[in-house]
Amino acid sequence: MKQTDFRDVPDELWERIEPLLAPFKRKRSGGSKPLAQRTVLAGILYKCRTGCQWAMLPACYGSKSSVHEHFQRWNKAGIMAEIFRILLAEYGEKVGVDAQWQAMDGTLLQAPTRSQKISD
Repeated sequence: MKQTDFRDVPDELWERIEPLLAPFKRKRSGGSKPLAQRTVLAGILYKCRTGCQWAMLPACYGSKSSVHEHFQRWNKAGIMAEIFRILLAEYGEKVGVDAQWQAMDGTLLQAPTRSQKISD
């Protein structure tokens, strides 16, 4: 596998993800040229990694609204969950994930509301 820039989706990874993605259907009203789905995925991964707002997405990934629209569509269809499974498996193969010890965080008691008195 070739060395890639942070913005790239490696070829090996793209070959596993591309079959999940249906071709993008353009709106009849025209609009701008559709973005390459690989570029869209790279933009989504950039946002996930950096935590930036959609409005701060670098222009190299295309229109912020288009990338966000793809993300919403893929998320609603369950495609993003499958992409994240693939990414986790890829990470596990390359780096390794130690699943021997895990913990769950939660509460067993309901938080009191304003109408409930809290006793000492």
